[in-house]
Amino acid sequence: MEQATYFLFFGLGLSMIIKGSDWFIDSVIWIASVFRIPHIIIGATIVSICTTLPETLVAVTAAAKGVTDIAFGNAIGSIAINTGVVLAMIIVFSRPRIEDPATFVRNGISLIVVIVFTWMMGLLYGEISRLAGVILVGSFAYFIVSNYRQAKKMMHAREDESDRDDIDKSRKNKLIKVLLFSIGISLVIIGSNLLVDNGIEIAKILGVPPLVIAIVFTSLGTSLPELVTAITSIRKKVTGLGVGNIIGANILNIVQAIGIASLVRPIDLAGDPSILPFQFPLTLAIVTCAVVFGVATRNGYQRWHGILIFGLYLVFLVVNLLRENTPILGPILF
Repeated sequence: MEQATYFLFFGLGLSMIIKGSDWFIDSVIWIASVFRIPHIIIGATIVSICTTLPETLVAVTAAAKGVTDIAFGNAIGSIAINTGVVLAMIIVFSRPRIEDPATFVRNGISLIVVIVFTWMMGLLYGEISRLAGVILVGSFAYFIVSNYRQAKKMMHAREDESDRDDIDKSRKNKLIKVLLFSIGISLVIIGSNLLVDNGIEIAKILGVPPLVIAIVFTSLGTSLPELVTAITSIRKKVTGLGVGNIIGANILNIVQAIGIASLVRPIDLAGDPSILPFQFPLTLAIVTCAVVFGVATRNGYQRWHGILIFGLYLVFLVVNLLRENTPILGPILF
């Protein structure tokens, strides 16, 4: 009975993070709109930060509790799911064209660079130190400022919707938004604690490292905002938005989530034998394929690109689930 409770509270924590982040993001966007911050600026800065809030708080909570495997696993697992599942789904079902190749290439290269940087930190020092965390958080600040400037240029090129005074500023709505903001952030914080604490216990029950729970299950839940955005972009036929959101979220999973978590406590990358020889290289392969395929063909992504990227994620998933029992890779990695 006690074991079932761990699974129950793990699911409850995940649900609280998902719902809490939804309420939090909605209320933050409303507050920004009240202060007449243009929608395009909100999207480039505030939404980017908030959609990675679940991964960030889970990573920080895990680091504070000394379970840095979960802090790392959730972030790297989210990148793998965002690219190998969400982006692959967009490619297969809509074959999106890259509308702004220059921005896509810049962000794609930035993503590859930060993944390689954290990988090199692991290979050289066995951890992401606080100094490396400072560098990552500095990169996070640069990314947000760069997005802000880019959005400002776009804003001058066209009239922005936020110039219309159509926001409900009634006293009742203000109270509702403040309540949703407070409840939302509280749910995410409490949910993060439930997720980490019960994830550790579930790992013990299943006889697998906490890293696996974070990479496979926790990251799936915290990646739901990106999945919902992708489905919406397919339905509304604005898939460029979905592709851009995924690349941006992936960058923030490293510079925001891992960066801030490593300031709380250095993240050990040498504890689990699979991190350096497997998790990093395959995640990098998935991301690199997505970036190269996006700019290498004139007609945009092809369906086989999405199938191949998804296939790489399946390898990533199967090896993590089976670990020692995986043919060929298992004995080498574990």
